[in-house]
Amino acid sequence: MNPTASLVAATLFLLSLASCAAPTPNHGYQSMQAPSSQHLALPRGAGNGPSNKEVSVLLDERHLKLATIALRNGTALPVHTAPVPVTIHVLEGEGVIHTGGKPVSVTQGSLIALVANEEHDVIPTPGSDMLLLVHYLRGAQ
Repeated sequence: MNPTASLVAATLFLLSLASCAAPTPNHGYQSMQAPSSQHLALPRGAGNGPSNKEVSVLLDERHLKLATIALRNGTALPVHTAPVPVTIHVLEGEGVIHTGGKPVSVTQGSLIALVANEEHDVIPTPGSDMLLLVHYLRGAQ
């Protein structure tokens, strides 16, 4: 799937979740209060750091967590799952994300949407750096 189609698919996926996550008061649910708007700063790149893998939490709210993951010198994220749906946006670098039993080549700008509990890993091109922005969609199981 080309990057534009991936972005469109991920956007539609997120919009469908958003419509489920905000029930209207006439259905007997309490309305959700949005947190105050915040300006978040993304790192300019994977850069140098104390280790080959660095996780920085940018936002940690009730229904949404945003984090960057810097993978340096070809360091991989081993196979794991997340208990909630996530999107992985490649901000820098290239490599392969294995998901659904298939390898998906990713480059800067690629966006991957994963359902809750889907096994996946991230493997940068050997010797290179990769910077990811990960969205954790809590309450959207």
